[in-house]
Amino acid sequence: MALALSQLLVNDKKMTTTSRNFLFFIVVAASAWYLNNNLLVVSNIEQFMPANIQNKNAQVLIDQSQKGLSANLILAQISGSNDKELSRLSRALKLNLEKKESFNFVINSQNFNNLKHEKLLKYRYLLHNNNTFDIGSLRHNFEKLLTAFTADTPSEFIDYLLIDPQSVFLDYLSLNQIKTTAKQKNGVWFVDNKALLMIQIQKNSTIEQQDLAIKTIKNTFEANKPSSAKLLLSGASIVAVEMRKNILNTIQYASFALIIIMFFVFVFIYRSIYLLLLAIITLASSVLISMSITQLVFSQIHGIVLAFGVTALGVCLDYPLHVFSNTCTKVSARNAVKKILKPLRIGVLTSIFSYMALIGTGFDGLTQLAIFASIGLLSTLFISVYFLPLWMQNTKIDKRKIPIGKCLSLKSKIFMSLLVVLLPAIFLSQQVGLFNTDISQLNPASIVSKKVDANLRQALGAEEINHIFLASDKNLAKVLTKTQEIQQQLKNLVTQDIIGGTMGADTLLPDRKTQKYRQEQLPNKEKLRNNVALALSKMPFKQDAFDNFINDISSSKTMPLLNYQDFKESFMANKLQSLLFVQNGVWYSLIRVIDIKNINKFKQQVNNSYLLKNTYYSISAIAGNIMNNYLKKTWTRLFAMLLLLFAITLWFAYKNKNRIWIVLPVFSGVLISLSFQALLGNSINIFHLLSLLLVIGLGFDYSLFFNYENNKVIQLSNSTHAITISAITTIMTFSVLAFSNVTVLSSIGQIVVIGVFACFIIAKFISTPTK
Repeated sequence: MALALSQLLVNDKKMTTTSRNFLFFIVVAASAWYLNNNLLVVSNIEQFMPANIQNKNAQVLIDQSQKGLSANLILAQISGSNDKELSRLSRALKLNLEKKESFNFVINSQNFNNLKHEKLLKYRYLLHNNNTFDIGSLRHNFEKLLTAFTADTPSEFIDYLLIDPQSVFLDYLSLNQIKTTAKQKNGVWFVDNKALLMIQIQKNSTIEQQDLAIKTIKNTFEANKPSSAKLLLSGASIVAVEMRKNILNTIQYASFALIIIMFFVFVFIYRSIYLLLLAIITLASSVLISMSITQLVFSQIHGIVLAFGVTALGVCLDYPLHVFSNTCTKVSARNAVKKILKPLRIGVLTSIFSYMALIGTGFDGLTQLAIFASIGLLSTLFISVYFLPLWMQNTKIDKRKIPIGKCLSLKSKIFMSLLVVLLPAIFLSQQVGLFNTDISQLNPASIVSKKVDANLRQALGAEEINHIFLASDKNLAKVLTKTQEIQQQLKNLVTQDIIGGTMGADTLLPDRKTQKYRQEQLPNKEKLRNNVALALSKMPFKQDAFDNFINDISSSKTMPLLNYQDFKESFMANKLQSLLFVQNGVWYSLIRVIDIKNINKFKQQVNNSYLLKNTYYSISAIAGNIMNNYLKKTWTRLFAMLLLLFAITLWFAYKNKNRIWIVLPVFSGVLISLSFQALLGNSINIFHLLSLLLVIGLGFDYSLFFNYENNKVIQLSNSTHAITISAITTIMTFSVLAFSNVTVLSSIGQIVVIGVFACFIIAKFISTPTK
C-alpha cells in the first residue's frame, strides 16, 4: 500500500484532475448507496463473547446463557398506586398483550385456568409418580375436594379437581413451573406494593422487533390510563435496546463534539473554512468506506464497533492536519506531503499493526473493530496524500503559530524517562486484583439497572443460570436416562439440605422406561372403581361424580407413550426446549441447580461422585476462565506490539541515535493510563486493553513526528503545530466516550484520554531531539 502511494505521488500527473475527482465521487457515492440499502447496526453483546471455545459443552452452555429463552424474557414491575389499581393494570396489560403476535406468553400469577383442555393432562399419570390409589388415600383426596367446595373456590378449578382429585397434574406443574417469592393479591403477583409480570417476546426476534415489542408494552400500559402508576421493565432485550439507543446518542454527541472542535481549529488556527470542508470530506469519506467494507464482510456492524470506530477515525484527522500544518505560502501541499510521507506511512502502519493484533482472538466483535479501523486509517491516508494536494493546488495557508517550548537536556531526559516509567510501574506492581475476569464486565447495563434486574429475577424465580449439570448424546433416550441418573444423585443433596432443588428435562418428559413402569403400576378399571366407591361411602358425592377420573386412568394403561415431538405441541414446550435441545445432531440435557445453600459442601459432594463431577459446569467459572485466557492473550499481543515498536526504533537508532527516544513515550503512556484506572478504583477489563492498542498507535505516531524534528524552527513549529491540534481533538472527542452511559464506551474513553495526554506530553519533552 505504501509503495503504491509513493508511485501514485510520482506519477499523479498521468491522471487528470477531473478523472481523479470522478473516481473519488464514484467510490463515496457507491459506499453511501450500499449502506443506505444494507446497513444493519446490532447491539447484542454476543459478538464480544468468544467464538472459538475448545470445549464443545462449554460452548453450548455459553450459547444457552446468551441466546436461550431468557434472552427474550422481559420482567415488568408496576408501582406507584394502591393494590387494587395495580392489580387492574396488571390484568389489563396481560389481557391486551396476549392478543398480539409479538409475544409468546404473559404471566402475572400462578394461573391454572383451562387445565381440562391441556393435552398433557391425559398423560399426567405417566408424567408424574405421585399416584396412590388405595381406599384411604382416595378418601383423603375426596375430603380435600369437599373443603374446596366450601372455600369459595372458582368453579373452573372445581371442575378440574373432579377429573384429577389427586391433583397429580398440579403437582407435575409445580415441579416444572417458576418458583416465585411473590404473593398473590387480587389474582396477580405482588412483592411488597409492586405488581409483577413476566413477558416473553417471540423467539429469535431481531433487535428492531424487540424494540417494537417494548414500545408496544409501554404504549399498551399507557392506554390503560395508569394515572400515577409507573411501569419498569428489565431483561436482556431491554438492555440491548437501551444500549443501542445510548450508543447512537454517544455517536451523535461525539460527532457533534468533533465538528465543534474542528470548526474552532480551522477558523481560529488555520483561518480557513475551505480547509475545514476538506477535513470533513476526508473523515466522512473514510467513515463511509470503513462502514461499507465492514458491512460487506460481516453483514452487520456492532454498535460498539461503530461508536469506537467513528470516534477513533477522528484520530485520522491527524493526517490532513499534518498536510495543512506543513503547507505554507512557500511550501505547496504536494511538497509538504513528500516531506512527511515517511513518518506518515510508518505511523499508519504501526496503528494498523496495533489493530491487527485483535484478529484471531476468537472475539468476532474485536475482529470487526480491527477491520473497521484499519480500512479507515488506510482510506484517510490515501485521501490525505493523493487527493488533498490536488484539492489544495492554489491554497495558501496562513496559520497561527503555536509555542513550541524548549527542548530538554540529555540529563533531564534521562531523569524524566526514569520518572514516567518507574513510578507507574511500581504503583501497578503493588495493586491486588487489578484485572477483572468477571463475565459481567461485558454487560453494558448500568449498576442501577443490574440491581433492579437482579431483584426482579429473584422475586419471579427467573435467576440467571450458573450451576449446571449437562448430559449429552446422539441418542435422545440415552440422554434422558443419564439425566435421571444425575437427578437421582442430586436428590441426596436436596435431602441433606445442601441445595434447594433441581430442574431438568426428566421432570418434564420422563424417559420411555419410566413412563412404561408408571403405566404398569396403574390399577385396573374394576379395582379402581371398587376403591372409589368405598372411599365415597357416606360422602355427599354422586356415585358417577368421578367416572371421568376412573376412565382417564383406564385409558392411561393403554395409551402410547409420550415422545418428544408430541410434547413440543404442549404449553410446556418452551420450558422443555430450554432444558433439552439438539445441536449439530447431538442432544443436550441441562439440569439446573436451584438455591445452593452451602457451596463448599455442594462442591465436595460433586467431586466425590464420578457422574456428577464429569457432568458439572459453572457458567461463571467457564466465562471467568475464558476471560482470563483472553486477558493473557491480549497482554501477549500488547507486549509483542511493544517489542515490534522497540525493534523498529532500534533500526532507526542504528542510523540516528536520537530515534531511541521514540518508544519510551509509548511505554509510559500505557503504564500511566493503567495506573489512572487503578487510582479510580477500577479493575482492568478487556475493553481497557483494547483501548491500549489505540494508545500505542497514537503514542508512536506523536513520538515519531516529534522525533523527526531537525531543530529548524519552521519545521519544528509545523510538526508541533499538527501534533498539538491532533492531541487536543483526540482528547476532547474521546472525552465524550469517557462520560457515556454505556460502561464499555466509558472504559474505552477513559483509557484513551489519559493515555493520549500522557503520550503527547512525554513525547514532546523526550522524543524531540536534544539541541
